[in-house]
Amino acid sequence: LRGWPRWRPLLVHVTPLVLIFALVVVAMTAGWATPTESAALGALASFIVCLLYGRLTLPNLIKALSGTAAISGVILFIIIGASTFAQILAFSGATDGLVATIRDGNYSAWTVLLLMMALLLVLGCFVDQVSMMLMTLPFFMPLMQHFGWDPLWFGVMYLICMQLGLLTPPFGMLLFTMRSVAPKSIPTSTIFAAVTPYVLFGLAMLVLVMLVPGVATWLPKLMLGK
Repeated sequence: LRGWPRWRPLLVHVTPLVLIFALVVVAMTAGWATPTESAALGALASFIVCLLYGRLTLPNLIKALSGTAAISGVILFIIIGASTFAQILAFSGATDGLVATIRDGNYSAWTVLLLMMALLLVLGCFVDQVSMMLMTLPFFMPLMQHFGWDPLWFGVMYLICMQLGLLTPPFGMLLFTMRSVAPKSIPTSTIFAAVTPYVLFGLAMLVLVMLVPGVATWLPKLMLGK
């Protein structure tokens, strides 16, 4: 195929997705909406596109809403459990005890940092990102202050580990997203194998930021005039 027949599927089916993505990103970066509000804008834009393309049938709407309710319910219970866990740790003194043990154990900063990043990578395989934050930040923040790490540098590494959790089997959210849109003839194992290069690149990025903090801190500090 050449000419318009070749490019028509791209313009008709891909362009709306790109525009929805751009709407969400621009709304957040320009300060027009919070991340939650930007997600709502993306959902509204998707609704409008489905309406314009004639795909907004009652069965499709019910299927989308039921799937959303199921996923939201699972995430809600995970957040409730993680929040309860974090509160129990805080009130029982376990958080302070563990932090004090590490402080008094004469562990090197690099050893503690590597263990923290490894823990995040393992957790990313099994729990969602919000739960990771609720379970780990009560431990990590006092240690970050104790070792005098740059919060921006540590935060970037933390976010890299969290985004890797979206790609790592068996419960990476993006893997399930790809499974839902991929043809049924493609096995799940193929999807798992396809993300391997991206996981390796993410790990390489994590190591680079860890060894060269300026990669993460240079531009923000330049923007802030520091």
